[in-house]
Amino acid sequence: MKIPLVYYPDSRLNEPSKKAGDVLGLQKLCSDLADTMEAENGIGISGVQVGEPVRVAIIHKDADKELPCHLAIINPKIFSASTHMENGEEGCLSIPGVFGQVLRHKKIKVRFTDPEGREQKIKATGLFARVLQHEIDHMDGILFIDRASKITKGAKDLDAMKL
Repeated sequence: MKIPLVYYPDSRLNEPSKKAGDVLGLQKLCSDLADTMEAENGIGISGVQVGEPVRVAIIHKDADKELPCHLAIINPKIFSASTHMENGEEGCLSIPGVFGQVLRHKKIKVRFTDPEGREQKIKATGLFARVLQHEIDHMDGILFIDRASKITKGAKDLDAMKL
């Protein structure tokens, strides 16, 4: 079921999300997040973006050719990151029409819990690593515009949203 998005400058987007305790109780939220992400044509979405400040996100299967389906991550933690960084353009479902250049680690390793309660580790590079870092930032109350070196599209929209 699609859930309404929370839009910038809503202050909830800047609040760190709480660690999930009852992982198995998040299966419906994971399903609803996936539905919302698909309906909004996103490549990733986190709980806080639908008003659920819990450390959970869905990464679209198109973020990496190795993913057989959308990836649900609960309580993710980056435990290794390459020193090599790369700039890339990012946008966000919660800040529609705005894009910016963001410097991210090219490769990362992430520990997380899946919706069945199993501990997992995953390696990510390129777009997949970028999307994971973007969604983990959401869980920490950080928006891509906080990290952007330059807004490449929608600067006027962003200024209007701040008013």
